[in-house]
Amino acid sequence: MVTRLFRFIARLALGIALIAGWAAGASAQVTVSPSTINFGNVPVNLTTHSIYVTLKNTGTAPALLTSITFSQPEYGIFTGLVAATIPAGRSSQPDVFSFSPTLPGTYNGTITFNFTGMSPVVLNVQASAFTTTAVASLSATSLSFGTMALGGTRTQSVTVTNTGGPDSVTVNAVTTYYQPFFASGFTQKVVLAPQQSFTFKISFSPQVLGSATGTVTVCYDVLPCNAVDLTGSGSAPASLALTAYPTLPAATVGFAYQATMTASGGTPPYIYRVLQGNQVPGLTLATNGTLSGTVSSTATTGNYQFLVQVQDSSKPKKLANEKLTVPVDPPTGANCSNIFIDAQNTTTPVVDLTDLGTGTYMGEEGGLYPNGSNTDPDPHMSDGIAIGQAIQPIDGKEVLVSLGESASDQPFQQFITQADADPEKNPALTIVNGAQGGGTASFWTLPNSVYWDQLVNYLIPEAGVTPDQVVAAWVDDINSTTKTFPQNAQDLQGDMEVIMGLLQQNFPNIKLAYFSSLNYSGYSLGVDSTVPEPQSYESAFGIKWAIQDQINGLCCNYSAGQAPWMAWSYYYWGNGLLPRSDGLTWSCQDLSPDGLHPANPVGHIKIATYLLNFFKTDPTATPWFLAPGAKARRR
Repeated sequence: MVTRLFRFIARLALGIALIAGWAAGASAQVTVSPSTINFGNVPVNLTTHSIYVTLKNTGTAPALLTSITFSQPEYGIFTGLVAATIPAGRSSQPDVFSFSPTLPGTYNGTITFNFTGMSPVVLNVQASAFTTTAVASLSATSLSFGTMALGGTRTQSVTVTNTGGPDSVTVNAVTTYYQPFFASGFTQKVVLAPQQSFTFKISFSPQVLGSATGTVTVCYDVLPCNAVDLTGSGSAPASLALTAYPTLPAATVGFAYQATMTASGGTPPYIYRVLQGNQVPGLTLATNGTLSGTVSSTATTGNYQFLVQVQDSSKPKKLANEKLTVPVDPPTGANCSNIFIDAQNTTTPVVDLTDLGTGTYMGEEGGLYPNGSNTDPDPHMSDGIAIGQAIQPIDGKEVLVSLGESASDQPFQQFITQADADPEKNPALTIVNGAQGGGTASFWTLPNSVYWDQLVNYLIPEAGVTPDQVVAAWVDDINSTTKTFPQNAQDLQGDMEVIMGLLQQNFPNIKLAYFSSLNYSGYSLGVDSTVPEPQSYESAFGIKWAIQDQINGLCCNYSAGQAPWMAWSYYYWGNGLLPRSDGLTWSCQDLSPDGLHPANPVGHIKIATYLLNFFKTDPTATPWFLAPGAKARRR
């Protein structure tokens, strides 16, 4: 991630270096490492990723990589840049290639890197594919938990059976995000011979009022993933209840921690106490329900379970108990003590936009939409619904693409896995991940950038679709900058408005663009300076203002075909371990060791689940995202 000024200077210097190098008779010489990659024997209809491939320029002049060609259409680019310049004596950022066979057979071949002014470089590829007779069947593809009082838990079972044969299949993962649904009973891989079964449990434990949706995804070694759709609703308890999720956010050995107990159905104020159990060394529960402190450096890792009691202020007083679990994990490498951030020059924590409402941050009003609201106003919202309802497949297909950088690229891959497994997804819909490492917003404002080239000319065709079939985009991006608020957000606002015009130019039939903003990045303090807090938080204002400009008719006229209709998807920034009103938190374990990128798998699953829930419930998205039968069930 670099600023626009730095990029301009870098490109100017590169141009001077190229001219000087050619004038002096210098030349580029590139090698590829490794020289051969082996995908192995891969099941058909599954995508396998290769190891990282690096190009090294051992010559005396920069090497300009112009394209990559594949001897087999089953090969593709998973991540990395097609067009890039490799300076003399330097190596490229690693590329990762994919193999996606649809028929059994041998697919040995080559991947060729084409350069300006020098001979191509060839990477040898070994690959083969096979079919399996195994069939993984779920006892249910959807579960309804009905209405559940806050603080309660309802559990149902799902059975996976290998109904095929004679081949076996291995259950590699059972994946769900723990709020408010969580899976249990799967601790390690399970091999299913023909007609053998495996049963796991799914529980619903609501913490907030209203409807909730979720998905449990089951993935295998030789078969595509499949999934169970989950629905439930939280209602007010008839009597006092502790409403904390049964599993609290993870804590880290040797670092600060905070979690907040909640209760409902009684007379506040409430008093909390630990009755019994294995408490985390170094943490104490205050009577106001705050569990805080610094986890002892001698604490062992694992799950700590204890019984918490809440007492209300009624006469006579009411009591309620709940068993809670705190996972304690080893340090990640990030600054795990930076568990939330305060507004500048204050000791007041920053409030997410959705809870800030008509309040202000440094003079700027909160809310996702104008007037501090989190609801898209009419007629803009009504237009979006009508646009979504009018979308039809083009030549049998419709495409959703993503735009952004690495922090959006990584969880979007998980989103594709979960969405493709979901039985409610429209079979006509193809999802393409166009977000790319280093692709900050200012790069996407350049019409001829390598990011647009890769998305339009490589990633879209590799998915078996065309630019004309793209109907919607998910955009989650940011700029690394030294500017302060509000200028940093205003710059992003301008970039997003330019990107909307380029989306329309590259994808003439695009109708809708949905935005998210970056996750909490406070754990990166002192570890990674790319996008520190509060910059991640402040970036959401730039997105809010760009959408607001369209609502107010100041840019991006979708009626005139200048840009797609724009709105928020899921806004997933939260202030570390301080819970939002909907319970969202970000623990250190949710993020990578750099404290910035979502961690694999938990951070990826977290974002993917929220994003999938959005597309399955938003009235502008459901008409084209859901299969016809799923749309009928949700009416």
